[in-house]
Amino acid sequence: MTETFENLHIVLTEPKNPGNIGASVRAMKNMGVPHLRLVNPVPYRDEGEQRKMGYRSQEIVRDSREYASLKDAVHDMSAVFITTSKQGKWRKDFLDIRQASERIAALVTNQKVAVVFGREDKGISIEESQLANYLIYIPSAVSYPSLNLSQAVMVTVYEIYQAAATRPIRKSFPEMAKREDFSRLVENIWDLMKSLEIREGDNGKFHRSLKRTLSRTHWTRADIAVMDRACKQIRWYLANRVRIRPESQE
Repeated sequence: MTETFENLHIVLTEPKNPGNIGASVRAMKNMGVPHLRLVNPVPYRDEGEQRKMGYRSQEIVRDSREYASLKDAVHDMSAVFITTSKQGKWRKDFLDIRQASERIAALVTNQKVAVVFGREDKGISIEESQLANYLIYIPSAVSYPSLNLSQAVMVTVYEIYQAAATRPIRKSFPEMAKREDFSRLVENIWDLMKSLEIREGDNGKFHRSLKRTLSRTHWTRADIAVMDRACKQIRWYLANRVRIRPESQE
């Protein structure tokens, strides 16, 4: 089953407890998920608590990769799923864990997918949530459904394993563009909007709505090339158009 998840990457955002990292790694090992990325983690590779909780899973720790930001950590992913219990104006259209797992199991057959977990104390920021193609929630019986980090990882990788092992996988999706290409397209469109003198600053309501709207679309590299060409053509027209004024009437 490990080969099935060769394209699946677990991303932990600023984990503060080496034991949580170790327990997460152990859960990944049990479900055959080999790849771990961490954003600004505490020291963990040689920490005793991490080694204890991650018993017989240290090859995942050894091969793990560290990044300075979540954007950097998912730059080469085709699809990004972010787990969060927080909802709000900029966090809508959630999938529950089983819906998300079925989609992930189909996607990883031919493209790289990241499943992101937030900080233990404050989760994911609004800006970071804009990196998601999909937001995931894990149902809970309590009014504040916030699981411990390693528990959330265990539930998630188990459900993905179950989706891949016991349910028929639909035909794989066309390969999505990598996150860095998608982010470039968003900024390309936003820069074009600013050249049209939109009266709003970066990360305002429209900018965030643009990111969210575009994230819902299954963009391939060919799709992005078409949109890049459209933006280029509009810029050319704005730079070279001839304003024809009607002759003055006497």
